[in-house]
Amino acid sequence: MMYLLNPIKIYFMVVPIMGLALVLVNAMLATQDNYNEKTGPFECGFTSFSQSRTPFSVAFILVAILFLPFDLEISSMLPYVLSSYNMGVYGLLMLVLFLLMLVVGFTYEINTGALHINRINEHKVKSLKKEFYKS
Repeated sequence: MMYLLNPIKIYFMVVPIMGLALVLVNAMLATQDNYNEKTGPFECGFTSFSQSRTPFSVAFILVAILFLPFDLEISSMLPYVLSSYNMGVYGLLMLVLFLLMLVVGFTYEINTGALHINRINEHKVKSLKKEFYKS
């Protein structure tokens, strides 16, 4: 008796084989020329003079956390995009309601100043802008 494989089983069999084959081809063909600059820490093109694990502002973490819901909205909209013909007006209404909630959340973030990152020399920048626009 012959067993038929559905496409998902074929996919789960072929993908690991292809991934392993590509890794092996890369390992065989890649050149191994390690040098100090390549294996050292990279900091925006500059050589690291101090410890590379210096603390940074919490505002950057806050922006990253606030970015997540807006990044995940694309994956939340994907089911509607794939089945938009079957969903009809109800699906479109739910998508518009979902996007409206995201827009309201984003405007709340902007109005509360959650996306504003304080700079050390911000007062100097403002004075330079005033001088620039006066002339």
